Amino acid sequence: MTFVAHRDANQQLIPTPQDVDAKLLKILDAKADDPDFWSSKDRDRTDSAHNIFQYPAMMVPLVQRRLLGAVLEARPEIKSVYDPFMGSGTSLVSGMHYGLNVYGNDINPLAVLISRVRTARSVEFTVGAIAEQVVSEAMADRRDTIETSMANREKWFQADVSLELSRLRRAIRKCNDLWVRRFLWVTLAETVRLTSNDRTSTYKLHARPASEIERRALSPIAVFRDLARENAASFWAFRRRLNEGKQLKSAEYIAQTDVRVGDTRNAKDYWGNVAPFDLLMTSPPYGDNLTTVTYGQHSYLPLQWIDFKDIDPAADVATLRTTQEIDRRSLGGAASENVWTEEKLLAASPRLKHFADGLPAKPADGRARLIRFYRDFGASLDSILNVITPNSYMIWTVGNRNIAGQQVPTDLVLGELVEGLKCKVVTTLTRRIHHKRMPDRNASSATMREEKILLVRKIGA
Repeated sequence: MTFVAHRDANQQLIPTPQDVDAKLLKILDAKADDPDFWSSKDRDRTDSAHNIFQYPAMMVPLVQRRLLGAVLEARPEIKSVYDPFMGSGTSLVSGMHYGLNVYGNDINPLAVLISRVRTARSVEFTVGAIAEQVVSEAMADRRDTIETSMANREKWFQADVSLELSRLRRAIRKCNDLWVRRFLWVTLAETVRLTSNDRTSTYKLHARPASEIERRALSPIAVFRDLARENAASFWAFRRRLNEGKQLKSAEYIAQTDVRVGDTRNAKDYWGNVAPFDLLMTSPPYGDNLTTVTYGQHSYLPLQWIDFKDIDPAADVATLRTTQEIDRRSLGGAASENVWTEEKLLAASPRLKHFADGLPAKPADGRARLIRFYRDFGASLDSILNVITPNSYMIWTVGNRNIAGQQVPTDLVLGELVEGLKCKVVTTLTRRIHHKRMPDRNASSATMREEKILLVRKIGA
């Protein structure tokens, strides 16, 4: 079929979507000489306040900006970017460098808190000094009341650590400005991560040996003070860069930002007032969180010390019911009913069917977990496509996880699923992972050394 460009009212030639695809491919091909252009061998952890909390599987800000820049060169009329699995908000802050309206949601309340801090339109410039006052207040506090009711607290926190975290929490609550409190809560969250009895080498909760815990001498107040100074410095560097790029006016970000607690399977229900969005940029989970990246477990201890009312009215404290509750509520975390039956799913993706049928008998639930995740992912795709514009681009960064020592062809499965939903895979890029925090192997197999970046276009009239 031949597509012919047409002219607007001023007789200007309007390119077809296929013309734009070709232009985008040409832009991307120009980067092919540098094998690390999409991989960023050298990284700055302070870039765009990336380091204020060590969130799992964070995307690289520079790489996301480069991807955005390529798409915007081909489609300069784009005004908004949406991330339905936003995590710590890297896609959103990348969009802020280009003055875009940025929107995102996540099911994890801690992700929402971090993203709200990073994407705030206006901020308090004296937050560093306020943090010093909080430290002084906590040091002067002599109360011994513990400010958390979490179960089994003694397993995860030494007595002196709980005492100092409680004093910090009381001092933070006295701050009047909501954004300041959120900034301080994020700093406290990282303090909790570093001073709890949990290992920091993995994302799953796992207590250190008793002998190691006994040897640790920790002061959360001192850790908080150092982190607050680092966080304030990296945050102001981010705001200065936005200002230099003319993305601030009277110290306020020039476009809209909106971050929400929400399940992407229902995105069309709560984004109706601002959708549709011009561009999607995201990195979805690669499988159910309980057996891949345990975002919820990683967030469980920090969230015990944060006031949920400061995160979002929709933030549900029941997500702390167990260490696995957030992950259970995520894609594939529990059996659910939706239109993506197993039969429909495997018909939509022959590659997924081939992989599922070839799985060994052990682990016994391997196939069931795989199907459960992709049924939920299919429901998410339906919902996502309802909130983006026709012919909009989607940038998907995905990794191919392992089940029973076999690599799930996530990128190929995603390609088949979106093409079955009237989308086109324009191209696939490869990103090498140079800075990986996870070990080279997990309990069952080698872990990922590269990711695939799928550029997809929603076909529309």
